[in-house]
Amino acid sequence: MIFYESVCICCKKKFKILEGTLKYQKYKTNMQGRFSCEDCDHKIYMEARKYMMAKIT
Repeated sequence: MIFYESVCICCKKKFKILEGTLKYQKYKTNMQGRFSCEDCDHKIYMEARKYMMAKIT
């Protein structure tokens, strides 16, 4: 399986970007871009969701 290694912009740890994912396609088009790992992606998503729910109520 083909993969690239990148450094997460949030936690500064190395992570693998696996072939066939949307993040892999974005990395191929912009290799100098900044990416976050799956754990940080989930944390960001949950924080945004919590913020949106607080605005609704």
